[in-house]
Amino acid sequence: MSAILLSACLFVACPTETPVRVTVVIVLATTENNVVDPKLVELAKEVQKRDPKLTGFKLVATESKSIPVGNSATVTLVDKKQLKMKVEKQKDENGRISLTLMPPGMDPVTYACACDKFFPVVTPYRTKSGEQLIIAVMAKPCTVKKK
Repeated sequence: MSAILLSACLFVACPTETPVRVTVVIVLATTENNVVDPKLVELAKEVQKRDPKLTGFKLVATESKSIPVGNSATVTLVDKKQLKMKVEKQKDENGRISLTLMPPGMDPVTYACACDKFFPVVTPYRTKSGEQLIIAVMAKPCTVKKK
């Protein structure tokens, strides 16, 4: 009985890794206009480096999830499409968090997410009106101080 109590006390006292806050920005891009949401100006510039035909960028939604390391969460995008995300590893010595994203119509993408930086993914999915789905993902906590 005392061994069970002791192990229970040790279990409670052991620190666990904190969950990672993952933020997903859902964007629709188009070739039909050049209206760019002011919040998406920098994202638009980055996406246009690879696909200059995309000229209009509309912010659809932003969603955040708290995900324990090793676990997954799902975010509903547009047209009932979903983005599944898994936090692979807690932050490394450079403050990067390893995530795996499973966007609609794509193979899984695993990368190390830099603190306070969004990672844009241009998916092949298009809405009925022809808008292209883009997701931008950022993970925190960010405890590494900038030099």
